[in-house]
Amino acid sequence: MFSARQSRRGFTLVELLVVIAIIGILVALLIPSLSSARAAANASASANSLSGYGKGFTLYASNHDGALTSGAFDHLRDGRVDQFGWVADMITSKVTAPGLSLDKGHRSKLNETVGVYTGALTTGAGAAANFDANQWPAGASAGNVVGTTYYDGTGDKPRARDMFNEGYNSNFVTTWHFSRGDPTDASGFNAVGEKGRADGDGPLSETIINQASTTAAKIAVAAPGRLSDEVIDATAVTTLKSFTGKTDIAKANDRYTKSFTDGMVVPYTDTSIGGAAGQYVHDLSGVFPLHQPKSANGGGGFAPVLFADQHVEKVVDKTGDGYIGNGPASTYSLNADQYQEASEQIWIKRLRNQQ
Repeated sequence: MFSARQSRRGFTLVELLVVIAIIGILVALLIPSLSSARAAANASASANSLSGYGKGFTLYASNHDGALTSGAFDHLRDGRVDQFGWVADMITSKVTAPGLSLDKGHRSKLNETVGVYTGALTTGAGAAANFDANQWPAGASAGNVVGTTYYDGTGDKPRARDMFNEGYNSNFVTTWHFSRGDPTDASGFNAVGEKGRADGDGPLSETIINQASTTAAKIAVAAPGRLSDEVIDATAVTTLKSFTGKTDIAKANDRYTKSFTDGMVVPYTDTSIGGAAGQYVHDLSGVFPLHQPKSANGGGGFAPVLFADQHVEKVVDKTGDGYIGNGPASTYSLNADQYQEASEQIWIKRLRNQQ
């Protein structure tokens, strides 16, 4: 008769290897599912944030003669961001804090406007040229309202760190139609770099929507923002850490997200897509279809997009080029497939007929 001690034995090497192999197979099967679930959750959270903004814009309009916003989240063109622009609208109306409801699926967590108002990002010539002195105290200029020269907490100046912690940030991009309305240029063409408040007759309002050649359900308002061309270098990282008090705010070679899209700078003169000389359509290259990986059949991802009627819809990159409509802003080109992709999902022409 065998004793209990004699009857016990360990696993053999072969048995251990079989168990390890089975675990490896299960993990390999599980990881894609977890990744897919995480991606779906991020996209859902992004859509929920946009939906909240939509409700906030409607609330803002009810208290501001139908205007959905006071403007873009743009430190120089639209004024001090704790008083002007859609982010300030949301925070001061106590609706939400955009900097605390970022798109979690986005690799960038900093808007280029944060870079500008901290002084971490050198302003471009276009932004400086469109500095709106009417939205700043007397004597203010593009060069003296950044970083510690303005956000030092003295007088009526906000304290930089408090402002950032309150949510003055976003990695969503608003559209030119939302932030500026229609171009004021007689030809309907908003030249590259002309993104100042005077270059549009907006921001978007209930009056403009009622006069539009389309419905509110086709007027795009906001979406996940594309990475800007601006690289965050080591010096900028130091500035951002000092400004916000966040040691993990950014790493060297990270990028900011765009604040709002360019205007109607994309020519559609190809008669095969209904174009005519001198006509232009909305640049949507700032909208980032980052959700859902590119599929095997060549299709791209999608961007949850908020429209003026408050609904959020998946706008799909059907051509698989990583863009909605035209490609990189540097090219400002649009072929027939790109035109169809954009125009069947978003209104990309002037909102109102040329007068």
